Amino acid sequence: MNQSTYPIYQSALRWVVVPAVCLILIAALASSQCAFAQKTLRKPDRAKPPKFQTDEFAGVFFPDAVAQLQGPASLGPQTPEGNVKNPANPSMSEDGSDSENVVVAGNDVWKQLISGQTIEDLVKESKSRVDGVISTPAKFAGGGYAEARREFTLLGTLMAIIAQYPEEIRWKTSAPYARSAFARLAANCKVGTQQVFNEAKLRQQDLQDLLKGSKLNGNAEETSWADTADRGPTMQILEWALRENLAPSTNNEDNFSNGLDEITKYAELVAAYGQVLQLEGMTDADDETYVQFSRSMVDAAKETLKAVKNKDPELARSAVAKIDQSCNKCHETYR
Repeated sequence: MNQSTYPIYQSALRWVVVPAVCLILIAALASSQCAFAQKTLRKPDRAKPPKFQTDEFAGVFFPDAVAQLQGPASLGPQTPEGNVKNPANPSMSEDGSDSENVVVAGNDVWKQLISGQTIEDLVKESKSRVDGVISTPAKFAGGGYAEARREFTLLGTLMAIIAQYPEEIRWKTSAPYARSAFARLAANCKVGTQQVFNEAKLRQQDLQDLLKGSKLNGNAEETSWADTADRGPTMQILEWALRENLAPSTNNEDNFSNGLDEITKYAELVAAYGQVLQLEGMTDADDETYVQFSRSMVDAAKETLKAVKNKDPELARSAVAKIDQSCNKCHETYR
């Protein structure tokens, strides 16, 4: 390198070396600050997670809380306890018309379909018929047992509704036991033996005690709806309510005007039974076609009640015809 180029070389070297040295110093300083920060910062103290023994809370909490829930989580099929099976059934508004904006849930459905007064009247009337068929062993064995089966199916069903009714009504405290006792007798009344007659006399006395205001004392056995409202006698009850009561009371204006209370009573009975037929465990209650027939019967019965409220004999006649139609279609499909 000659002397003329040396100053240029020195100048260039300064421009390269000095920045490099500065970068090294800056990196070293940053590294030392980072290390200092790491040494000065402490992680917060945290509580250690608790440790429990396997059975420490046995008997305090349910092992499966969901399994303890009662009532519908959503408006789906109805359970044996009376939860909603038919969300399409609206409640009745004050003017007797259906209100699609109101949904009835759980046991409240019974209040919308049948009144406490209707239940009481039906029980009282059944008592007089029971007395006629449970009089002597000979009469009971000669066909009275079949009538007793129908009556105690009706009484067992009414007691089941009373037990689930959302308000205090007559016989509510006795209803759970009466339901199981009456349903058991109805199931046994497929024959007219002396043993069944003796049991029928006991249940006849229970019914008498209820009407006198006595509380029945006994263990209420778990009774399914299918056993309470056995389909055979239930269909006989519906046929009786329709053919012998609703149809004659609505076939002309005079009968309609003179039979408003009777029409109300039997229309409510049909509505309640239409709901019973949809309950979980009832025969064919998992068949959508069968359920739809039952829903149609409930709707027609409610339309009959609307006709009574509005004193409309033509609407009553039309509504009762719809009940008849739903029954006939159902019988044609399910024999």
